Amino acid sequence: MGPIRLSAAALTLALLATLPTTAARAAEAVAWARPDVVVFYLDDWAPYPARLWDREGRTPELARFADRGLVFRNAIAATPLCGPSRANLLTGRYGHSTGVTENTIRRYDGTEPLAEALRGVGYRTAFVGKHLNGLARKYPTRRGMEELAGHWDHFDVIWHDQGRFYDWRQYRKSGTFRYGDGPTDHSSYQAARRAARFIDATPPDEPLFLVVSLVDGHLPRTPMARFEDDASCRGIAPWHGPAYHERDVSDKPAYVRKVERRSDDGFDLRTRCEESLTVDWVVGRVRRALEASGRAGGAMQILTADNGMLMGDHRLVGKTYPYDTWVPLFVRWPAIFGGEPREVEEPVSSVDLGATICDLAGCTLPATDGTSLLPLIMDESDRLDRSFVYSEMLHRGPSSGRLSRARPAWIQIHSTLAYSDRLWAYTLYDTGEEELYDVSADPHRLRNLAGKRRVEQVRADLHAFWQETKERGGVRWKGRLP
Repeated sequence: MGPIRLSAAALTLALLATLPTTAARAAEAVAWARPDVVVFYLDDWAPYPARLWDREGRTPELARFADRGLVFRNAIAATPLCGPSRANLLTGRYGHSTGVTENTIRRYDGTEPLAEALRGVGYRTAFVGKHLNGLARKYPTRRGMEELAGHWDHFDVIWHDQGRFYDWRQYRKSGTFRYGDGPTDHSSYQAARRAARFIDATPPDEPLFLVVSLVDGHLPRTPMARFEDDASCRGIAPWHGPAYHERDVSDKPAYVRKVERRSDDGFDLRTRCEESLTVDWVVGRVRRALEASGRAGGAMQILTADNGMLMGDHRLVGKTYPYDTWVPLFVRWPAIFGGEPREVEEPVSSVDLGATICDLAGCTLPATDGTSLLPLIMDESDRLDRSFVYSEMLHRGPSSGRLSRARPAWIQIHSTLAYSDRLWAYTLYDTGEEELYDVSADPHRLRNLAGKRRVEQVRADLHAFWQETKERGGVRWKGRLP
């Protein structure tokens, strides 16, 4: 079935159907007809290993997402890179549509359509934390920032020294603030603080939309001081997944075959674990603010990331590869889900989030490339009315470190359940090389089936989907990433 649009009355009925039929709960359901929406947006965070967030004793806030919410098992970043992915979220459009295909804001038009659409239907909006990369280069003065910030009610972002956890400058509508190296200067601490203040300041009869965009996960990976050398992370086992420093890469593209194998010791997760404690603290601080304002039960809370992160998989470390398009995507909505966990297998895209939030709020996101996920969230269907999900990296990567050959540009097509009960991932590089994986049977992409006669029709179908996207969107290969 296609996307749905729930009116306030329809959503109220849906809520009433999930709640005890008491007068008090019915009144609460009416109040939640336009629910608050909070998005926690992480940086460079793979959907594995789950032990970073599903341990109640170590990260109780994150465990609520993992164990008591909705988990999208096949969430795909439209572009696995910081800036383009944030533009995907804020516009609901692919990078080739926004012009943001690399880590610079220079081609971003700054219209912030998701924020504007939500404000148009009465939402109070806020963005705190990391916005698009290169913010201070395009908007070096407060006057320039005012134009961008004008699309939001609250806009408290890392302005200069973006990407740092300490020694950075924050832009707010009320002024510019400099942070040093003290424990409370950490950018995630300040993001949580500003998010809580926005929640406290929003009138109780107005719905809110809040993006809490953290740097945690990104180099130079620096947890909040209180979590450095935390005892709960000292003994965490390294990541050593099935694709870790894959022994046989003869079926992989040339740039992967050129990478030498390293040790089999695994990828050290200790700092990542400490960062997960930081994220857990931020989520808890925001949750407590929602509770204090009476909003916690009815608020839809979304936890996701800009892109995945390879930790030695297929011998690679980092991002911008077709193997790290998978991202975590969790949804908590106590009014709907209660404490019951649920999983969705249908592949979904980062460009879908804007369409979903607008569908929930009763607004229209202009020129979106995404599809509303509400049929999946409301458990009305297990699939969407589309055959593929698209992702891209239209720039070649630089040659560095152990890579003796640059990563080619690529596009990737993920089939959906509308195409087949089996999920497939097809990658085409600008070198002409191809990869095809039966993701249902081979989720770690260990066996490339491109060129196998028995799956030629699948390859041809997914390649045809790519041609449709290319012709419709004017997609073309670009230069090399800086």
